[in-house]
Amino acid sequence: MDRYLSIWKRSQFNLLPNPDASRSLTYGENLNHILSKETCKEALNEITRWPEYKISPLVSWPGLARELNLVDISFKDESKRFNLGSFKALGGAYAVYRFLKSTIEQKLAIKIESDDLRNATYRDITTELTVTTATDGNHGRSVAWGAQIFGCKATIYVPASCSVSRITAIEEFGATVIQTSLSYDETVELCAKEAEKQNAQIISDTSWDDYQDIPAQIMQGYSIIAEEALKEYFTRPFRQAIPPSHIFLQAGVGGMAAAMAGYFWAHLGERRPKIIIVEPETAACLYASAAEGTLTKATGDKKTGKVHTLMAGLDCGEASPIAWEILSHGADFFMTIPDTITGPTMKLIASSPFGDPVLEAGESSIAGLAALIMTATHEDTREVLGLSPDSRILLMNSEGIMDQSLYQELVVEDQSK
Repeated sequence: MDRYLSIWKRSQFNLLPNPDASRSLTYGENLNHILSKETCKEALNEITRWPEYKISPLVSWPGLARELNLVDISFKDESKRFNLGSFKALGGAYAVYRFLKSTIEQKLAIKIESDDLRNATYRDITTELTVTTATDGNHGRSVAWGAQIFGCKATIYVPASCSVSRITAIEEFGATVIQTSLSYDETVELCAKEAEKQNAQIISDTSWDDYQDIPAQIMQGYSIIAEEALKEYFTRPFRQAIPPSHIFLQAGVGGMAAAMAGYFWAHLGERRPKIIIVEPETAACLYASAAEGTLTKATGDKKTGKVHTLMAGLDCGEASPIAWEILSHGADFFMTIPDTITGPTMKLIASSPFGDPVLEAGESSIAGLAALIMTATHEDTREVLGLSPDSRILLMNSEGIMDQSLYQELVVEDQSK
């Protein structure tokens, strides 16, 4: 183990058991306005009808599992979702559809379907509508795609740190992209102000006062990942119809993590997996919130106080309040990892020394895997998390190679040295 995994074993991390978590606590009706069995089913029924829909694969890594003395490690591989490269494809486009459907139905007092929008039946209405959002890349791409296939316009705001390749990927779907000189969180605020001026509809994956319905719809779209994964766990013979025991989930504003945690909590109750939320140490708003017992901004870099991370999709200083409503009691642990582990973990996914399948993974995808290796190679944290030879681990390969230049630098060029 030391030969291949010494980098992770030496790296510093922080692990915080959630003092407000309780395995016996039921998923309450007070959370149904965010995520419920009914709204998850509604999203599933709609999105699985889309022509581009395919179940994302659950990829097993038996070699690393043996190395870490675990029975199974599996990745839900979202790198090909709707050919958009990330799990975000499930959320933004679904919310765009819901907005257009609601607008037309209210205007014309009729019921419509997504096929009506795809066929441009109400083009005279939709082409006059604009959706907008702030994004580090993947969410904006989903919103832009949704706008393209359902027939409205899209204006996407990106922070100063957003790469050229991520911007180009959004523009491919016909959206107008505006790059600011601001951080991600500041760009979110700017987008909200501009949306009001331009009479555009915000499709944001983070919530705030009086803006919860659309972020909740986005999370309901994400819940399909959990639905697919759980179905496969219950049907694959080698898993013996047993759900995962632990899920390591990387988090930015927390929407996907809360959707996964909420789905398993609502559907499995006390049998649900242990949920470990993983963030970069310089952009750890959920960890900070758990430590304080209330929604709290990330403290950022210890020296500069700046919130920024190499893991672009996780570069968030403020959590989504509705995500926190679920995670504040539904997550079992919160964890932070350093940026320095990004490159080594991307290389491990790209070329496993243990004979495991190769996965295309971007810099935001590696957090859960890095956290698993770090905790599993330390006896004290293994005990705290309850990791054992019987443990079944679910990880998220949440995005593919979205920033080609960074991937070249961190993986390809480094491997050639």
